[in-house]
Amino acid sequence: MRLIVCIKQVPEVAEIKFNPQTNTIVREGVPNVVNPFDRRALAEAIRLRDLYGGEVVVLTMGPLQAREALVDCLGAGADRAIHLVDPAFAGSDTLATARAIALALKTEPFDMIFCGKYSVDAETAQVGPEIAEMLDLPQINGATKLEISEDHRSVIVERETDDGFETIESAVPVLLTAAERLIRPIKVKEPQLEAGRLKPIREISATDLSENTTLFGFSGSPTRVQEIRSVARARQVDMIEGATADEKACHLLSRLKSLGALEAEKTKKARESVPDSNSLPPSGREVWVFAELLDGRLRPVCFEMLGKGIELARKLKVSLGAMIAGSKAADYSKTLAAHGADRIYIAEDKQLDRYTTAAYTSLVTDAIRSHRPSVVLLPSTANGRDLAPRVAARLGVGLTADCVDLDINERGELAQYKPAFGGNIVALIYSNTLPQIATVKPGMLRSAAPNQSRVAEIVPLAIPKFDDYRQRLVSSRREVSADIVELDEAHRVICIGAGIGGPENLEPIYALAAALDAQVGATRRVVDQGWLPRHQQIGLTGKVLSPALYIAVAVRGALNHTIGIQQAGTIVAINNDANAEVFHTADLGVVADWREFVVALTETLGNAKWLVRKSDQQDV
Repeated sequence: MRLIVCIKQVPEVAEIKFNPQTNTIVREGVPNVVNPFDRRALAEAIRLRDLYGGEVVVLTMGPLQAREALVDCLGAGADRAIHLVDPAFAGSDTLATARAIALALKTEPFDMIFCGKYSVDAETAQVGPEIAEMLDLPQINGATKLEISEDHRSVIVERETDDGFETIESAVPVLLTAAERLIRPIKVKEPQLEAGRLKPIREISATDLSENTTLFGFSGSPTRVQEIRSVARARQVDMIEGATADEKACHLLSRLKSLGALEAEKTKKARESVPDSNSLPPSGREVWVFAELLDGRLRPVCFEMLGKGIELARKLKVSLGAMIAGSKAADYSKTLAAHGADRIYIAEDKQLDRYTTAAYTSLVTDAIRSHRPSVVLLPSTANGRDLAPRVAARLGVGLTADCVDLDINERGELAQYKPAFGGNIVALIYSNTLPQIATVKPGMLRSAAPNQSRVAEIVPLAIPKFDDYRQRLVSSRREVSADIVELDEAHRVICIGAGIGGPENLEPIYALAAALDAQVGATRRVVDQGWLPRHQQIGLTGKVLSPALYIAVAVRGALNHTIGIQQAGTIVAINNDANAEVFHTADLGVVADWREFVVALTETLGNAKWLVRKSDQQDV
């Protein structure tokens, strides 16, 4: 088999620093490594080659020092390497990067292209799908298992979804992105590195790919980074004292109450009500929101995007549109209108009840070409991150992923705030093309209180031909409930670490979660041991959360976990080890036997009305 692996050299996230005087990332002295997801993609390609024969070619685009990343991959077992290296590539965004790689791969025979699910520095998850679009390949993102057919003409791949897994059969050639649990990466030692240095590395310049070098670098990039801001929050832990667990529990709740961490989600600031129906004339440059369904209901992030969409549309003096697909799409019109949509674009077709990349890419791109919105917002969910890059590549426009805020500047451009490096910095990004497309991180924006009197105009969408003979769904299975799926929307989260001892000890955790009106998450070690499903993992390679209250129970506090909670409001750490790392990233700390303290905290919550619940207040 002919296997291509696209890799990226990234800085070690733990070593990244930010210079507030110059608003720049300090890279001097920071070691570079092969992106962890790419290392898994490489290991899987090598496994397949060893089973079926063939060749593994590793490819990267980057400056001269990126050659060391290729040497590392050659030492791991790749056969040869391709290095796209030229000053003309500098400043390439994801689309310009994908364009260069796609042009390079047009001269390389392949059966499969592997990429990592995303890179841990920029976390865009865009280059793989954009390459697939440019090469007209089927794609499967988030692969966790892979089998090759006997005739080597198809693959059966299990991929992660937000609530479980899908098994998809795909013809080859195909592009796959590797999830964390696809395979363990290969550890490379010095003798292997020496052997890697002897293997061939072919260098390719911009002019080797095209006479028109404006396709690459800054000139070929439809997005630009205007500014970088540090948002890392310095925390100083305040240890909770007390002679007994009950006393400590009471003191902790008093502190949480004084901090407002026990208030219901909307208590501090009432939501604005959705205004009455928009009286603006029809506009071909609307703000659009793509509404995603899960288990027959609109996902909460849809209402958050509509809430922000109202603000953006008002500043642009245009209407707000919502797009929805499925056999019963019209059933959601009243709800979308109540939450702010002036015009609802409906694609009703039974084949759209299940998301597929091919069908939804055709549908969304055709709708955008027909109705010409200026801004398109999609949710940063498993399907949203699968769809948006493919749409952007087909349209040849910019895309910003995982936005935590959006605004309109004085020139009428969409300001897109995108976190990177585990949420320690936020980049302010603009697009040079229309429509301006962004995916929105769930739980970061505010929905507006619905106005049930609103009525929206209904616009039926033409259903394109989207049969893709190259892929079919074999099976799907759900692993978690809808509540767990929306963990990143939770106002309060309890995270358990391996220190709880085992799954038999989960009962007091769930009792506390019920008393606290919280969701439960876990560290990677807990998930790896099968105590909780992968979908509850929090951290760099799991969910990145920003709840108002985060309680870490028996969590060690490794960096890969704490990166995922940088933007939490109040962090409480409970650990029997006073020197545990987790206390360095907490606001409040409790040194105690976790079980004894959790039981005491649960009982104290039950004995006094500490908690203000959503059900205790009137929805505004």
